[in-house]
Amino acid sequence: MQYRRGDLLDVSNLRVVFDTYAGQVKALNGVELWMNHGERLGVVGETGCGKSVTALSVMRLIEEPGRITEGSILFEDKDLATLSENILNTVRGKDIAMIFQEPVAALNPVMKVGAQIVENIECQRKSAVLAQGARKAGPVTDSGLSQKHRTKETGSVEIMRDMLGRVGLDWQRTENLYPHELSGGMAQRVMIAMALSSRPKLLIADEPTSALDVTIQAQILNLLNNLVRETQTAVLLITHAMGVAAQFCDFIAVMYAGNVVEYGSVQSIFKNPLHPYTKGLLRAVPKIGRTDELQSIPGIVPDLISPPSGCRFHPRCPHRRPECDKNQPRFEPVREELEADRHHVACFLYQKDL
Repeated sequence: MQYRRGDLLDVSNLRVVFDTYAGQVKALNGVELWMNHGERLGVVGETGCGKSVTALSVMRLIEEPGRITEGSILFEDKDLATLSENILNTVRGKDIAMIFQEPVAALNPVMKVGAQIVENIECQRKSAVLAQGARKAGPVTDSGLSQKHRTKETGSVEIMRDMLGRVGLDWQRTENLYPHELSGGMAQRVMIAMALSSRPKLLIADEPTSALDVTIQAQILNLLNNLVRETQTAVLLITHAMGVAAQFCDFIAVMYAGNVVEYGSVQSIFKNPLHPYTKGLLRAVPKIGRTDELQSIPGIVPDLISPPSGCRFHPRCPHRRPECDKNQPRFEPVREELEADRHHVACFLYQKDL
């Protein structure tokens, strides 16, 4: 990496493989993405493109048989790809939090909701103490709390109750419920409360509305929008829905088969999409007043044990060139775009030396 592109997060040339009996799955093939403090980045693409693997890699939660083989994950002044597990535990949950794709599955089924949030807060307290090398725990920051609980003596239980109230739940009832007693919307609100209880600098939300009906989806997105604006938390949102990304995010990274093929502001991606895959995704988005037939992208995401040579999209691309079969296009900025849009694309149609 030649220079630091984002002052909060900068992922460069990230490669992840999974060693299986069927062969080595090349899940990520040099992912590039970056964010500044307070920004919202949407990662979009079809199922199997590597969105969730990218999120788990940032958290360093890839487990065997998966492993990071190459690349850097710069978070502020730390390279998460090289940190020890002990130091990572001072970052996870406190500075980087994650809302997992299946909220009920992510919760402990034999612990009450309140106890789980309290346990999470206590873990962050202990990690903070270890990071500072202190012998005794100091007070937890209260900058993310409502005025009612903004005191130095605020305990974990008070923080838990405050956060449940802020996500629209009755804490007197909810704190004593088990995960199986929650509806899908309630479970997602509990996960948001848990993730934001430490006021992280980066929140990773992996399909936070995928299992919810449209009405609850809108409520969750509105809630998340209000909370992150209040706390100035940056959000890495993983979603299949281009409309959700357009509504919620500042920038979009389009992924295909383990690569980020296009990156830019929401305005530049929707008004001037460049990569054939991005254009295909947008042609499949329903719009009010649209009368033409929605168009799907022919073919399917390739098998990542034996991915296509060169550009991984070339078997499905309507603009396929001979060089697409042999070489992987560089991920580089588009010269004519405004610098503020940060528009990058990986496609031979826009390579400057061709």
